[in-house]
This record gives sequence, structure tokens and C-alpha cells, in this order.
Amino acid sequence: MTVYYYKDRFIESGQQLLPIEERAYNFGDGIYEVVRFERGVPVGLSEHLERLETSAAAVRLRLPYSLEEIRAIVAEAAGRVKSEAVDVYFQISRGEAPRVHAFPDAEPVLALFARPGKVHTDESRRVGVSVITVPDERWANCYIKSLNLLPNILAKQAAVEAGAYEAVFVRDGFVTEASASNVFGLHEGVFYTAPAERGILNGITRRFIIAAIRDLGYALKEERMSAAFFEQEVEAAFISSTTMDIMPLCAINSRKLQPLEDTSLIWPVLGRMRELSRG
Repeated sequence: MTVYYYKDRFIESGQQLLPIEERAYNFGDGIYEVVRFERGVPVGLSEHLERLETSAAAVRLRLPYSLEEIRAIVAEAAGRVKSEAVDVYFQISRGEAPRVHAFPDAEPVLALFARPGKVHTDESRRVGVSVITVPDERWANCYIKSLNLLPNILAKQAAVEAGAYEAVFVRDGFVTEASASNVFGLHEGVFYTAPAERGILNGITRRFIIAAIRDLGYALKEERMSAAFFEQEVEAAFISSTTMDIMPLCAINSRKLQPLEDTSLIWPVLGRMRELSRG
């Protein structure tokens, strides 16, 4: 079951026609978030709403509702889906207006859908997933969670065609993030991840993972990993996102990594991260 919302009400599938001059459709002129609910409880919803507000300010987009009103709509959408795990995608566009590049005099629009979320098991984490590295050809402001995701789509498709799960971006010789996730490496007992600069999206799950690593007293370096270090030296690595928590890597390009059972540090981080994000 999927639940839909557009402008100011919940709708049935196929009930609403998207205006051709909707700026989300014409320009990707909007922002979005994805939040997970588990047994009716949101995971990091406050943090997602704060980031939505940050993205809106960065692109000078007025929100159509207050954050509390958006929270209520998102929660109601999740509640209408009868599933233990529910993912809610919600976006704000600049609205419908004649197609001109400058900001129009238009009303911003909230649209969302909510549907059952895929649950990754600990067994799937033990197996892990493979990744490839690809050039990072995106724009400079990846900290904004905008609707403009074509480079991410192309990178993800390259991964699929290579038989991999995810594509890790490399810019100027350094790892930034992946097409739909953040990236962590583990080398000689130290966790590495790119700093939260303009060139990456500061993932909500990423933030909870960093807090968990620090709570547990593990060593962490928020610094850029060179592509050579990531591809050739890290003993273990994982990617993270709202919908997967932590997913260990079994291979980077053609190099095999340590099985998760041999990487004892990741399991405590996963457990503590869940406590923090679901507390």
C-alpha cells in the first residue's frame, strides 16, 4: 500500500495530474527528504525537518507549512500505511508557474508518498554489498538535498551494470560519498569519513553513526580519504542511509574486504547508532 499527498490533501493513486509547468517537473526546482518510521515511531524526524529547512533557505524556497505542520502530515501519512517499517518521501517544489528561469510568483507545493520500507537483516549485513568508484560530476552544493539527482542516477546505473550495489564518488582524487549514501572506511582501528562540507550531503544516519563512534570511544577522523587509500588500504568499509542504517561492503571495485564477522567494531557502532537515532 502506498499513500499519496499533494498540495493540501491526501489523494488516491492516479487522482492528481501533475501540471506541465510545475517547476519540480521543469527544473528540478525543489528539495526533499526521506524519513523512516519503525512500528509507528519516526527515526530522526526532527533532524530531517531541520535539514529540510536548511535546504529551503539555501535555495531561497519558502516552505508552504510550518515544520510542525509538515511533521504532522508526514506522521499521518506513515500511520496510514500498515507496515512495521514505513518510508515517507516528501518534497517541496517552488510550485506551478509559466516556465521562466527566474523565481516566479507562485505558491510552493508539498507532495509526498509513504510506502512499506525494505528491512535489511543482520544476515544481509554479514554478506555485505559491493561498490565501484566513479568520477564525481555533480554540482558543488551537494549539502542541499535538491531534486536534481541525474548524476546520482547515472552513477547508480553504472553500479548496476557492473554488478555492484552502489557507486562511490571520487572528486579530485578523494572519496566524497556514494550515489545514495554516505561512506565510511576502517583502517587500523580508525574510522574515516569525509567531512560535512558543501561537497557531500550530511546524512542524518551519518550524524548518528559519528555520535555512536564517539560515544563508544573509538577513533574517528572526519577527513577526506584518497581514492587510493579507500580502494587499496582500508580493511573494512560501509555505507549508510536512512533506509539501510549501516551496510558493510564486501568489495570495492575488484578488491575483497574483510567479512563483517571479522570486523568487530562495526557491530557495536550499529547498535549504538540505533539507540541514538531511535531514542
